[in-house]
Amino acid sequence: MDGLASLEPDMYRVIAHDDGSEEVEEHMELMELAIQQAHLARPSDTAFSVGSLLVNGRQIIATGYSHELPGNTHAAQCAIAKSKGTQQAHLVPGAVLYTTMEPCSGRLSGNTPCSSRIIDAGIGRVVIGVKEPATFSNCQGVARLLEAGIEVVHLKILEEQCLRPNIHLLS
Repeated sequence: MDGLASLEPDMYRVIAHDDGSEEVEEHMELMELAIQQAHLARPSDTAFSVGSLLVNGRQIIATGYSHELPGNTHAAQCAIAKSKGTQQAHLVPGAVLYTTMEPCSGRLSGNTPCSSRIIDAGIGRVVIGVKEPATFSNCQGVARLLEAGIEVVHLKILEEQCLRPNIHLLS
């Protein structure tokens, strides 16, 4: 991943501190809403509790959290699926997905990985709160998004808050 970031510095950015800019404040505000979604997920010993928020500009298109919808569903998968039933569905291409954790690049269940769903939906930017810990897999979601030309912003300033719903897996 670090090699890709150095090749595409404009496509992968890390925000490690609050510089007071309007951009950082907006990212933090929207990631806080994604974190609220993550706290709605039922804790599991076999999966992370993740929250997602799909937005276009300041308009929220859809939200999602782990296992919100029937089946072994992930947060980004839920937000994308729920967006299809909204009047704002036409706003998804080019939209921004906020997700508390890096989108998955593989699924043991055989479901389509979230990174593939994001690419297929035409989402233009993904803001992550934390890279996926190696607890369950060696996630390559950020690398897949960058390879597809999707900008990734790592909002490192909120990593601790994004991990909090998963403290039972990380302690």
